[in-house]
Amino acid sequence: MNKIKQFKLRLDHKNIENFTTPPDDPLGELSDFDLGFRKFCYEFNRQVIVEIGQTKFKVFLDPDICILLEDRFTEQIGELEQDKIIGLDFVESYWCRIKFVPVDTQIKCYLKELNYYHQESLIILNKQQVLTELKQFLTELMNLAVNQGYISLQDRDEFIKPAFVQSEVLR
Repeated sequence: MNKIKQFKLRLDHKNIENFTTPPDDPLGELSDFDLGFRKFCYEFNRQVIVEIGQTKFKVFLDPDICILLEDRFTEQIGELEQDKIIGLDFVESYWCRIKFVPVDTQIKCYLKELNYYHQESLIILNKQQVLTELKQFLTELMNLAVNQGYISLQDRDEFIKPAFVQSEVLR
């Protein structure tokens, strides 16, 4: 029987080098929230440590987390809470896909590293611990963006609402 492992998602050190260009909206197509959040990720760029059981890797706010949040991340947290399968892709910095498959109080986590061998690992996680970790990371990130003046409190609340379908927003 597989032992239940921990899942962690944490902000780490400031990333010294930016490998992307600053966000720009010359045609004025982005909302204040979208442009503000992109600027936050670029200017506040940090390493983000992802730990799944014994596997540990680093991604970055810009571009990895910025892309993740633009790709329905808040909705996916709510879907996972409703026992739906979700996938998180980190294809810019680490080249992996994380697939969360809820089964009762656990999550079967399939970690597929997209390298030459396309290795896939199965890690058993506690569903509530994963949901708490995802929500805390999202809330911490959005609070930083609000506190730094990149997005408004109202925009933050509207954006994170889908992640808190069955619970209160963490402050």
